[in-house]
Amino acid sequence: KGKIARHGFVFTAGVLLSFWLLVGVLLWLRETMEQKLGWGFQLQEPGFVFVLAVVLLLFALSLSGVFEMGLSLTGTGSKLAGRSGYLGSFFSGVLAVVVATPCMAPFLGVAIGAALSLDSNFQSLLVFTFVGLGLAGPYMLLSAFPRMLRFLPKPGAWMETFKQFMAFPLYATVAWLLWTLSQTKSLHGLNALWPFLGLVAVA
Repeated sequence: KGKIARHGFVFTAGVLLSFWLLVGVLLWLRETMEQKLGWGFQLQEPGFVFVLAVVLLLFALSLSGVFEMGLSLTGTGSKLAGRSGYLGSFFSGVLAVVVATPCMAPFLGVAIGAALSLDSNFQSLLVFTFVGLGLAGPYMLLSAFPRMLRFLPKPGAWMETFKQFMAFPLYATVAWLLWTLSQTKSLHGLNALWPFLGLVAVA
C-alpha cells in the first residue's frame, strides 16, 4: 500500500513539473512579446486552427468507428509512461498534462487568462499549481486509498457506447474551431474548407 501511494505522489510530481514548465514558458513569452498571452494563444493563428480542426475531425471519426487507429500510433506518446518503476509513473503524469491541456481550455480558459494577467509571477504560478493538483487529485486519492477502486465502473460493453458518444463533443469542437476561423477569415474562404473536410472524412 505504501508503494502504491508513492507511485501516486511521483505521478503528481510529473503533473506539477509539467504545469510549472508550461507556466514558465508562458510567463517568459509574456515578458518578451508585446501582446498579452492567454491559455490557447496559438488559436489566434488561422493555419493552426484549421490543422487542429482536421486532427480533431480524424479523432472523432475514429471514435465513431469509421476507422481504427493502429496501436503503434496511439501508443507512440505512451512509451515512456509505460516504463516500469517510478519513472513510468512520473512520465504518466507528464503525459496526462499533455493530453489534458487542450481539453481544459473551455472550462478553465477564463481562470488561466486571469492568472496570466496577474502582475505577480508567483501568483500565476500558484494558480497553475492548484490546477495541477486538481488534475492529479483523483489519482492521489485512489493511490492513498486503493480500496476506493471498487467504486469505479467495471470495464464492459458500455465502454464502446461511451467511446462513440464522446465523438460528438469532438464534432462540436470542430464546428467551434471553424466558427473561430470565420472570425479571422472571410466567409467565402471558410466555405471552401467544408469540401476539404469532406474529402478528409472520405479518405
